[in-house]
Amino acid sequence: MIKIHKFKMYTWVEAISPTEDELDNITSEYRAPVKFKNYMLDRHEQPRATFDDLSGFSALVVRAIADPKVSRMLTSPIFLGFSDSLLITVCHASQQAKLVQERSKPVYDTVAEHILAILFALISPFFDQLDEISQKAEKLEGMHNRAISNRSLDELAGLKTSLVYLRSATAGNLIALQELQGTIKENLKMSPELTSQVNEEIDDLLIEYKQCQTMFDVVGDVVRETESAFGNILNNKLNQTMQFLTIWSLILAIPPIVSGFYGMNVKLPLAGRDEAWFYTIVLTIVMVLFMIVYIEKDRRFKK
Repeated sequence: MIKIHKFKMYTWVEAISPTEDELDNITSEYRAPVKFKNYMLDRHEQPRATFDDLSGFSALVVRAIADPKVSRMLTSPIFLGFSDSLLITVCHASQQAKLVQERSKPVYDTVAEHILAILFALISPFFDQLDEISQKAEKLEGMHNRAISNRSLDELAGLKTSLVYLRSATAGNLIALQELQGTIKENLKMSPELTSQVNEEIDDLLIEYKQCQTMFDVVGDVVRETESAFGNILNNKLNQTMQFLTIWSLILAIPPIVSGFYGMNVKLPLAGRDEAWFYTIVLTIVMVLFMIVYIEKDRRFKK
């Protein structure tokens, strides 16, 4: 879907999940570099900022959260192509497009102000998800003394996966924004006052992303420590279970041994008497009690 918004100083071309034919029409009509079409189409594109000398057209790719409602926090790229009189945005997720539309409702005087407004809007969901992941991590951390269920393990794995995507996206966006400062300066004609303002806002964005990245690192450490604690608890429980099974296998092995000897066709003490079955029971009980006492005193079976 393609929407054209014409403002006083520039034109905004809004593309939401565009087809290849639609992008061909955009690049030909607005004389955008054809090589940037791959950036627009690729749903796995990594963050970058680049400038085309021949056309005077710049491109910025950042990764944003695709859908905040999904448990696994996947990210998808957003393409921002711009010149002095043109801004092209390409979104592949409906939630991203909605966020861009909401932030684009005010009328901006320049392309740079519009771009920065979109970039500030895209970082907000990262902090929202950071708070949610932190709460889930704290909740899981408090389960050390309770039963660890498959659900909690699956939730922990989900947090790890989400953190991988989110940390990778923030790190890539941080690099792209650092390159954006030089790209805007080379491409857009701005007054010294506006240039200074744009640089300050980009610096603020960099600070926000650095803070977000640092907080993701902290939460990632908490999740890893929680996972390690869960592993230790599960290993300890497994050891206790194996110890319990080992003890009872030793104890329950005695009756078959006694009955097996007296069940053979050989002469054994007391085997010829009518009450021999009673003696085998008594002998079995005595040997079982002896084994229990031995296990209780043996340090190898201590918990």
